[in-house]
Amino acid sequence: MNDQLVLWITVPLVTAFIGYITNWSAVKMMFHPAEPRGIGPLKWQGIVYRMSGKFAGEIANTTSQVLSPEDLVGRLDLAGLIERLQNEHPDHVDSLVGEALDVVAPGVWASAAPEAKTQLQAMLVAQSEAAVSKGMDELGPRLGELLDLEALVVEELTGENSERLARVAQEIGGKELRFVELYGGLLGFLVGLIQVALYGVFGVWWTMPIVGGIVGLGTNWLAIQMIFRPLEPKKFFGVFTYQGMFPKRQAEIAADYGKTAAREIFTPDKLLGMLLNGPGLPTLLTEVKTTALAELRVVAPMVSMLTGGVEPTDEQLGQLVDTFMTRSLMLAPTVQPTIEAHLAETLRLEELIEERLGSLDKEQFERMLRGIFEEDEWILIVVGGALGAAIGTLQGLAVLGFDL
Repeated sequence: MNDQLVLWITVPLVTAFIGYITNWSAVKMMFHPAEPRGIGPLKWQGIVYRMSGKFAGEIANTTSQVLSPEDLVGRLDLAGLIERLQNEHPDHVDSLVGEALDVVAPGVWASAAPEAKTQLQAMLVAQSEAAVSKGMDELGPRLGELLDLEALVVEELTGENSERLARVAQEIGGKELRFVELYGGLLGFLVGLIQVALYGVFGVWWTMPIVGGIVGLGTNWLAIQMIFRPLEPKKFFGVFTYQGMFPKRQAEIAADYGKTAAREIFTPDKLLGMLLNGPGLPTLLTEVKTTALAELRVVAPMVSMLTGGVEPTDEQLGQLVDTFMTRSLMLAPTVQPTIEAHLAETLRLEELIEERLGSLDKEQFERMLRGIFEEDEWILIVVGGALGAAIGTLQGLAVLGFDL
């Protein structure tokens, strides 16, 4: 076979391999290994794991631009929740009301006529709905102190949950990462053709490692740029139109992230846990108690009918509310499945996040993934160039050895 033909066949194939393998290794270095491996300056840890706090912060910041605590309050449907609890847990509601009224008039609830119980319970439940709804409306502007959604995102994507961050990043940018790998092979093949042409002109082997290094450097750099830029479709050379892959897939990525965020991060149990275990709970309870007292004064005459005409004092009403709230918190674990089911049905966070993230400004949107590439982009590019030059050197030596 003609020596020149051998070069035209083998060199582009080898440079295609160089381009593919360097980009493939760059992608792998983003996510592997999960724990630091190596010795001294050669120790390496996957960029996503090593910088999980920063990357999770980027995702949390983007999320906060499309989802706020006020959004959650606006979708809670507290009246519907209280009605659902009353229907699905009537015994709990009955014992709760009875225990609270025992503070005012011990034993009266147990001996009251069924009709009186039903009427008073309905009034108390209605007033509870009004009190809780009014309290939440008043707390709305300060709800960010009670539900720190950014902190929840960071917590769920760092530390023991860094594996989730890596998976989310790969799901969000999976097609772009695959493009980086395949693009490296394609551009490597094209550069290989140029490499053969230069060798044919100059006839010196050392053009091989130079071009190999350029392939490694250039493919990684250009592939990363093509993922994010341009933000909007742009015509190049008056011939073809191109838009960065990530902004082009905004709607698709918004749907994927909305699904993951709703099912794994902003789950009802985690939101409830943050609310009930957070430092803002005492403030919330104080606000609700103040509002509940005002609402209970409306039904005080009805309460007096059960207690022999003696209207409860403000102190007794305060004790009633305290008992009611304390017992409610104690019963919370028992009725939590009902609460979580109601939250899942009413919040509908998956569709909300998808809708708002899909219409987010593209520069803000790209921060979800851009940081992963930016942080150590120069390392990935240099590694690609080094690998390309090393393989190009072997290629050049092979040319010398076979005297092609």
